[in-house]
Parts: sequence; structure tokens; C-alpha cells
Amino acid sequence: MRINHLLILSAAVASSSGYAQSARAQSITIAEQFTARAGWALESDDSNLLARAGCLEPLTRIDFDGTLQPSLATSWTQTSPTTWEFTLREGVKFQDGQPLTPDAVSNALNNLLKVTTPARAFSPKLIKSVEAIGNNTIRITSHAPTVLLPYNVASPSTGILSPAGYQNGRINPIGTCTGPFIVVRAAPREGMTVKRNENYWGGRAALAGAEIRFIPDGNARAVQARSGEALISVAIPSSALHSLGSGLQIENIDSPRTATLIINNKKPALSDVKIRRAIQAAIDTAGLASVVYAGAAQPAVGPFGPKEPWAPKEAKVVKYDPAYAKELLKQAGIQDGALKLSLLAYNERGEFKDVAAVIQAQLREVGIPVDVRVAEYAALEPRMLSGDFDIALLSRNHLYDIADPFGFLASDYTCAGSYNLSHYCNKDVDAKVAKAGASVDIPDRHSVYADIARRLQDEAVNVFLVHEQAIDAVSKKVANYRPHLHDSYLLTKDVALR
Repeated sequence: MRINHLLILSAAVASSSGYAQSARAQSITIAEQFTARAGWALESDDSNLLARAGCLEPLTRIDFDGTLQPSLATSWTQTSPTTWEFTLREGVKFQDGQPLTPDAVSNALNNLLKVTTPARAFSPKLIKSVEAIGNNTIRITSHAPTVLLPYNVASPSTGILSPAGYQNGRINPIGTCTGPFIVVRAAPREGMTVKRNENYWGGRAALAGAEIRFIPDGNARAVQARSGEALISVAIPSSALHSLGSGLQIENIDSPRTATLIINNKKPALSDVKIRRAIQAAIDTAGLASVVYAGAAQPAVGPFGPKEPWAPKEAKVVKYDPAYAKELLKQAGIQDGALKLSLLAYNERGEFKDVAAVIQAQLREVGIPVDVRVAEYAALEPRMLSGDFDIALLSRNHLYDIADPFGFLASDYTCAGSYNLSHYCNKDVDAKVAKAGASVDIPDRHSVYADIARRLQDEAVNVFLVHEQAIDAVSKKVANYRPHLHDSYLLTKDVALR
């Protein structure tokens, strides 16, 4: 279905047609991967769309080199094992003209703590209180000791809106952010239109604005790039790269993102480690990386890539061994064809349809029939969260929630984790995660993460398939664009037209 064209800029951008034409000439169209699916609720991934659009800003930020940097806060101090104080940047105004104050920040973060489904990076399980103190400081208190709170408040979910952005239990991002671009139109299923914030605290943006289209289908994003309709198209399927043609720059970086076959560990059959190991051995991850991903991915050695400092040094690719898989199923008492599974896959990841077909064929070879269902992620996530599935494909950036694996492990692999799609629960792992979060010794923390990664791989809690690359197609007309390691930023004030 063709995405409806949004207005490049609203009538409010210009008071004359000449200015409007000039503004349009300085605007770009962007093909984004996901649609807004939660009414712009900041606890959801909708917050990431707002941050990538140049609207939403948190207290701190993760720069393109992966380092923690000031944003709406200029400095922070740990005053006790459970208490941090953040000094706010002076002179910042929300896009509706209201000043950034400690009360406004406290209001924003306390609204986040009150929601029904908390943000993974900033939830009442982690945060005890947020309060304004003095003229330009806020105090955040956690339940348990943590050295990572400045990383938590770099999450887009903790982005700060003016008080007008929180009305009657709803989020209104139009004109209530602090960033270099103002949202002037937000259509959850279609996209956003943004214009330059002329009063941005960080300096004037190079572009006048942008039309951001939500296009879940990866091949459709590739078409937008090839035709020139979109000057930036993100998350291009590796299989479409050969068809893009000239006039485009391919921006790709190794991403802390692992494509994973999530296994629902609370299903009776799948709670058996022998059956999970059989599924693990039946899947040719090296073949997936070379064929489906056309070499633009590495076969996974676990949840973390082999070059990451918290990956086990001895980590290696699980051997593809269908005969061993059959033997494990026999040991578990599973007759050929007796275990039938349903596999969920979402179409925002262009490779997943083919990955699902390969897994379906390879599991069939060892006597496990698989039914595949492909849909948009928004339609599948409720089933995955509730445990109403067998196996599912997921592309997960383990530094997305916070720029340290603690956030990923706490949400995905602890008993009470808010994104524990595998429904895995091990008290020893819970204790290790808690220990890591309180440790000021970075090598010690990394060692704990490696121990957990080793256990997840050994127990085949999930099947880690490939370590992915971020692949964006960018017109050569565009200057100063960089893919962000954690997917947090896209339209920055420096992106320009040549």
C-alpha cells in the first residue's frame, strides 16, 4: 500500500509562499522502519521515533562514538550509593516557550514512573523517587545501589517534554520537545512532519525540516531509496543492496544487535534444555549469515558480538549438526513430528521472512514441523510478552535501553524483567545482574556479563543467530549523516543538503 504523502511543512512554517518554497527546498524525506504504535507513549519505542526525529531530548545522551555526554543536564554527581543529582542546562526552553526547570523535569520523569507498563530503562522497580531541589538540580534515587543511572537517563524513554505534553494521561509531542526540530504533524500509522526549531539551545539546524515516513516493509524502504523519494532510508535489507544503483551512499556499521530465535522457556516442551539444544543444533547460523544476509552479518557466538569487551573470550559459533539435534530429541522422548511449533516473524526486518523460511526447513529436517506467521511487530509483541507463542524472531540491540549490557540483561533475562520474551527465570542470573549493576569495577562488571552470556548460550535459552550490521541508504545530496550505534539519533541539527 502506498504511504500517503505528508505535508513537507505546515502553513505555520511560513508566512509567505516564497519562504515556504525555500523551506521545502531545504527539507528532506526519510523512510523510517517502525510505525508509532502506542500513542507516542514515552515508555514505548515511540519515544525512539521522537528522538530520531530531532524532537525529544533526555538529560544525558550517548554520542556517536558510544560515550556518555551531557544533554539537558550538564553534570551529575553520585551523592550516595542510591542517589544521583543532575545539574540542568541553563537557558533551555521547550518549543512552546516554557523554561526547562527542575519542576518540569521532575514532572516529566514522574509521569514516566506512573505508567501502566514502565519503560525498561526507567521503571518503579529501579527508581524510588525523582524530586526537584534548588534552582537547577534534580535528585534521582534508586532502590538499589547503581553506578549506571546516568546511562539510564540517556534513554529516549526518559526524554523531557514540557508540562503541556502530559495531558489527561496522553502524550502530545507537537511543540512540547526541546530538540532542534519541532513536530508539526504526527500520524502514528503514516509518519511525522517536522520543522526547524529556530530557538534551539544547541544552535540552528541546517535543514528547514523533514517528512518522516513510517514504512515497515524493508524492500519498500529500499525502493524509496532507489527512486530518490527518500533521501535517507534506514535498515535496508542486505538482499536489496545490489538493486540500489548509483547516487547512493551505503552507511553501515557493526551494530550491537543480534538477530535471535526467541524460545518460550515456559512452554512445557521448550522448558527441556535438550529440546532447546536440539533446536540450536538444527539451525545453520553460518549459512544464514552468508546467504540470507549476503555476508553483511556474522554468525552469532552468543548474545554479544565476539569483539565486545563483555563477550566470553572463548565464545564460538554453535556447530550446525542435524544428526546431533535428532539424537537430543530422541533422548528427550520426542518422536518424529510429535513436537509442532509456531514461529512468529515481523516484516520490519526485511531478512526475517527468509530467515523464517530457512528455520522452518531446517527444523523440519530434524522432525519438528513449524508453522510461520509474518506480521508487523506491533501485532506480535502482545503475544510475545504474554507468552502466547512458541518461538519468534527478534532483532535486539543490547545497548538500546542503556549503553551497558546491564539494561538488556535486567529486562530480558531476569525473572521480573519487563521484556523477558523468553520467559526465562534463574535466581542465580538475577543475583549476577544485580551485582553487576552495583559494581564500580568495569572489568568485574564485564566478567559478570560474560558469565551470563556463557550460560545463556550453553542452556540454549534462545538461539542467537547472527550479529547484524546497521545498513542505511543515503543520497549523495545529504551531508553530515551518520548511523547511530544504538539507533537513538537520525535527524540531527548537522544533517544538511549539499
